[in-house]
Amino acid sequence: MQANRRARWWWRLLGAGLGLWLGAAPGGAQLVWKSGDETASVKLGLLAQLQGETVGAAGGEQARNLFLRRARLMLGFTFGERLSVFVETDSPNLGKADAAGTKNAGDLYLQDVVVTWRFADALHLDGGLLLPVTSYNHGQSAASLLAADYGPYSFLESAPLEARVGRDYGLQARGYLADRHLEYRVGVFQGRRGPGAANGLRTTARLMYSFFTPQTGLFYRGTSFGRTKTVAIGASWDAQESFSSRGADLFVELPLGGDGLTLQADAVRYDGGRFLAGLPPQETLLLEAGYYFGTARLQPFAQYARRDFVRSAAGDEKRLAAGCGWYFRGHEQNLKVSFARVEPAGGPRRDEIVLQWQLFAF
Repeated sequence: MQANRRARWWWRLLGAGLGLWLGAAPGGAQLVWKSGDETASVKLGLLAQLQGETVGAAGGEQARNLFLRRARLMLGFTFGERLSVFVETDSPNLGKADAAGTKNAGDLYLQDVVVTWRFADALHLDGGLLLPVTSYNHGQSAASLLAADYGPYSFLESAPLEARVGRDYGLQARGYLADRHLEYRVGVFQGRRGPGAANGLRTTARLMYSFFTPQTGLFYRGTSFGRTKTVAIGASWDAQESFSSRGADLFVELPLGGDGLTLQADAVRYDGGRFLAGLPPQETLLLEAGYYFGTARLQPFAQYARRDFVRSAAGDEKRLAAGCGWYFRGHEQNLKVSFARVEPAGGPRRDEIVLQWQLFAF
């Protein structure tokens, strides 16, 4: 009986997604306004992800939701060749019901406000509310992810440091050396201020070398459907008071005659120390792989993630997800379906099914 109910819910999700696609307007449009002398411009964009999911809950029940996983408005400003501003809002999980059955009424907030002054390729200064990058997945754009979402442990530092989806207030130097193949990022951020705002500031650092196609944007690419050749190796460091995290990552994209292969591996070790007692020492791993079939515009993918606590295995957990994306209009419009199995140490196994429709323009 339970299996039949799950099957009916699954087909309803699939039908809803196909209906959305059939009624969608063509993608590819950008809204850009330029000044008369073309020295200044404004660009308007959005990211909307309508998601249906069924998730295993306590007592063998299934939590079912239809909601907006992300609802973002984006603005990009340029003032001459050196100064730019990026502003992004979000209202995540809009309409999603919690364990008590109360639907999220929305909390529209500023997620990114980044002012960038470009001195040269070797030096950009970013200031405002921005994303310190502690792993490749941590720094990716949500609009181009390979899987249906980020890795489940990619933002573990966010809540303890009182950040918002990893974002923090501060200043960052960012540059591209060696013919733009070597990227560095060094930043100073608010972190957790504490009583009297007397805590030391948070400091971050990152190095990444891209052997083929460089990446010079504020956010990293996800899958690009075999259009770019990339082998990027990175390392990150993040610290405040006795808290620290250290990470290493690899990102690979290979064109294969109209198809494309995407691979990613991220390993991060967190230790909150006495400063962040709610973040005990733990090691996390994220592995992703996807193969894009250019003719069909389909990209099957798999994502494996795990967290291992150093002092006790009681909270250990691993997750395995597999699914497929149908990129009928690339990242501008696509459908993704994903099935995940969650296995916590000493706890019951849970299954999750997700269907997501994305609309993106910027």
